[in-house]
Amino acid sequence: MTSRPPLARSTAAASLPAAERVQAPSGPWLQRLLPRYFRDASFRRQLSVGVALGALCLALMMAAVNAWQGGRQVRAMLMEQGGRVATNLASNSSLALLYAAADNAEEAVRASLAFPDVMAIEIRDTRGHLLLALGPEGKSRPVEAAPPAQAASEAWLDQETDDSWSFSAPVWTRPEPSPFDVTLRPAQLLGHVRVVQSKATLHRTQTSLFVANFGMALLFSLLFLVSVRYLALRLTRPLAALSDAMERVERGEGDARAPAGGPRDIEAMAHTFNRMIAALQEREAELAAHRDHLEDLVQERTLELSDAKERAEVASRAKSQFLARMSHELRTPLNAVMGYAQILKMDEALTAKQRSGLDIIHSSGQHLLTLIVDILDLSRIEAGKAELRIAPLELVPRLQAVIDIVRVMAEGKQIGLQLELGVGLPAVVQADEKRLNQILLNLLGNAVKFTHVGGVTLRVQRVTPADVEPGHVMLRFEVQDTGVGIAEDQAVRLFEPFEQAGSAEQRVGGTGLGLAISRQLVRMMGGEIRLESRLAQGSRFWFEISVPTAG
Repeated sequence: MTSRPPLARSTAAASLPAAERVQAPSGPWLQRLLPRYFRDASFRRQLSVGVALGALCLALMMAAVNAWQGGRQVRAMLMEQGGRVATNLASNSSLALLYAAADNAEEAVRASLAFPDVMAIEIRDTRGHLLLALGPEGKSRPVEAAPPAQAASEAWLDQETDDSWSFSAPVWTRPEPSPFDVTLRPAQLLGHVRVVQSKATLHRTQTSLFVANFGMALLFSLLFLVSVRYLALRLTRPLAALSDAMERVERGEGDARAPAGGPRDIEAMAHTFNRMIAALQEREAELAAHRDHLEDLVQERTLELSDAKERAEVASRAKSQFLARMSHELRTPLNAVMGYAQILKMDEALTAKQRSGLDIIHSSGQHLLTLIVDILDLSRIEAGKAELRIAPLELVPRLQAVIDIVRVMAEGKQIGLQLELGVGLPAVVQADEKRLNQILLNLLGNAVKFTHVGGVTLRVQRVTPADVEPGHVMLRFEVQDTGVGIAEDQAVRLFEPFEQAGSAEQRVGGTGLGLAISRQLVRMMGGEIRLESRLAQGSRFWFEISVPTAG
């Protein structure tokens, strides 16, 4: 049987019609496959070559499919013809096999050889003995043993090669009814007839069909290619003109314009390009006019900035002086109020109501004093007048002292307070003890304040980053609690001055300046306070600072 030819596969590469000499975008694998002259060719040539190759592959595929389809029909017709020839010859060879007389079948054999493509015929009996053979295949192999009568009543395809078919048909006796016989005698197998038929007609038909279909497909492909060439020319001409206008603008010709023409999209591109060039010319003219007065504008703006800077410095000095003076003026009478409140509380004749009032006076004064100190401290930091006083500091005892200060407040709320120290902590470091205490007390105080169940943990450990300076250690301070947590919208503004998290009841007793001051102090030490928190799960504040080791 004739095998079906494999279908050709073609790869189409998309091209961007940017200009006449624009290269087609392709991947690295496609660039290795395509020749250099094709990769560097113009868009029109690439489109023409791609369409030509596609049309050629399509023509070959259509011709092959049509030839295969037509060949199937011709093959079926020729095989049917060969089966009929073998069947007719078998019906005319019964007497020759019955009497073993080859002369009785020679005429029928020669008549069968006259059919187109019949190459050879042989007649054999049931034992395989050759009775008659004519044609170039007369010495071919004996026929295989015949199948049973009910299965071999008609001709069948016995063998097929690339050049021929071999059809075999059984030869049976033809019993006729006789008045002397009670029952009709059964038919008897006498032998077989073998007809060898050539495939020359099939091959010629397939070849002629392929050539005719390929020629027709090629003709239509050429007409299609001519149409594509015309469309490509109509597309690339305005693109080439647009590219030429761009090159002229690049060379400095400000009056270059792209001619409008071609398809509607390309015509819109040309109009857009022309409007862009016109807008650029207007901008350039404005810039030139502005450049002439730029020096005057710069001098005017410099004077304005200088005046604004002076006014800001004067305002900053006035604010600092006012805060310093007001803090001093407020703290003096406030200390007197708090002192007399404590003296009055020592009187044993006070009633419970009077003692409660004195407690309110004392706590309110303490709160006001803390607010004044925090405002003054924040003002100094923002004015750049705060300085770190670096001195040797025993790290672990200082941390334990901080924990002891906060422990009273934690025990009053019946929550845990722990200090966890990592391995490798230095014994003595160079740091500002007061400012470090202030930061840790702010963080721990807030953690205890907003924790009602569970506890608060202060962790201090040594980290080893790659960029630490020689003679320095990087310390990580972390305060974690199991408190109420902080909402995401509150965490964004938590470090701003006078901002507090939590409900209105929880905010009572705070100034909203502790975290803002702590953040500025950590930044002065070269670090940054970070925060992780979830509502009803707790919060975690931490910062890392690099400090020199002592000794």
